[in-house]
Amino acid sequence: MDREFWLGLIGGIFGILGAIAAIIVGAAGEALTGSSEGLYAQGAVAMIFSIVGIVAPAILDKKKWVGVLMIISGIIVLIAISLFGVLTVILFVIGGAVALKNRGTEDRRQSSTTSRSSSDGL
Repeated sequence: MDREFWLGLIGGIFGILGAIAAIIVGAAGEALTGSSEGLYAQGAVAMIFSIVGIVAPAILDKKKWVGVLMIISGIIVLIAISLFGVLTVILFVIGGAVALKNRGTEDRRQSSTTSRSSSDGL
């Protein structure tokens, strides 16, 4: 497993917990004042993008897409649930940066493996 997978998993778990906390705060606000101020929808958006941040490194092979999806997910979680998602954003952005940084080494490894296998067959 790669570093970006573990950063995405831990960040996603914190994002899901932050989304649940936002939904609970919205429910408490609705019970006390009669309005949730949109925290249900914001919690749902944060939950969806936290799951995207977990799933992207697990199923995608392209490091470029993993990095982009993790960074976008982190930014959207920050916009959606603000303070509840700060740790998630930090972990997603670091994981996305690691994935984008390792993108070049992955391409070089694949091309060297391909050239070795083609030269072995000759």
